[in-house]
Amino acid sequence: MSLSDPGEGQNLRTFAAKMVFISIILSVLVSCVVIAIAGFFNVLPLPLLEALVHSVIMAWIVGGIVTGVMCSVIGKAIRKLHASHAEFERLSKTDTLSGLANRRAFNQCFDEVENDASLAIFDLDRFKGINDNHGHAAGDIVIKRAAAAIEDVFGEFHCVARLGGEEFAVIVRGGKRKDRLILIELARIRVSCLTINFNGTQLQTTVSVGVADIEPSRSKHDTFASADKALYLAKASGRNCVCHEEELQLSQAVDQLKSTLLAAS
Repeated sequence: MSLSDPGEGQNLRTFAAKMVFISIILSVLVSCVVIAIAGFFNVLPLPLLEALVHSVIMAWIVGGIVTGVMCSVIGKAIRKLHASHAEFERLSKTDTLSGLANRRAFNQCFDEVENDASLAIFDLDRFKGINDNHGHAAGDIVIKRAAAAIEDVFGEFHCVARLGGEEFAVIVRGGKRKDRLILIELARIRVSCLTINFNGTQLQTTVSVGVADIEPSRSKHDTFASADKALYLAKASGRNCVCHEEELQLSQAVDQLKSTLLAAS
């Protein structure tokens, strides 16, 4: 029986029902043999037919009650075990601080997506300053609030995960690229609008985002690397903005042009 498949419970109930009937039939057969032997030696307190009838009735009553109680107890124990297994699976894929999916769950989701999706990496701006100036308790609250804001924008359809520290990742599924970028931009705005009260101090944060499109023609590693480079470009562009991987080519072209002009001058 697989604890990860709730449908296996039906197989268990069918098996238990079969065992009930088999145990009762076996007890009836054993009783009949014993009664027949006792009748042969004239040691039965009742007539043979009446003893057989009583034996069959008692076998069904006692056997049915005993096996029914046992199946109920076992079934209840298995349901609890299944619930515990499901909770363990959930916790093993959940980041304890933010409540989002953790890196393990994110990697599984990432492996399942082939196209019509974008990878967005969110990184809180100047987060070290919050920890240094207000302590890690303040940093934890900021992470929780930022995670809630990002998750509120994307919902359950898209995979929202905390990769570690102040870094989050979202696999934005479906729609056109521009629609996915609008969602990502909305999440950035939601984070920048947060006002977090910590011990009488108003804390605010912003987030920089790097985006890369998920395509079957390239590896997950390359996709992640492109999104990471786009994130660095967002940080270098002043933070609190969204940069798509296509902007990397434009940035590189501008840098080359600057180098050419400087060399020519």
